[in-house]
Amino acid sequence: MSENRLVAYKCKKCGAIVYPKRFLCSSCRGRDFEEYPLGGEGKVLTYTKLWAIPEGIEFDGKVRVTGQVLSEEVKTGDRVRPVWGHIRKVRGKEIQGFRFELIS
Repeated sequence: MSENRLVAYKCKKCGAIVYPKRFLCSSCRGRDFEEYPLGGEGKVLTYTKLWAIPEGIEFDGKVRVTGQVLSEEVKTGDRVRPVWGHIRKVRGKEIQGFRFELIS
């Protein structure tokens, strides 16, 4: 993943787009991938207020990702954008990553 830029990965053999990066393409078993920028916004497909993280944000109708949405008032179909920041603290260490904020 590029620093502060959310990317998926495109199989160089068949063009399938995946997130997160995998060792083998699930479509053709290819092993070579290139970064595929996801752009500035996605759409909430599913969400939960539990600690389990569903695969709930879709970019360009092609790639689904998971993550925290920075709002208590999220609903299916909301537009979101990735923002870099604090995710949680583990054994005293700050964990940084992408979260998602609603687009008005």
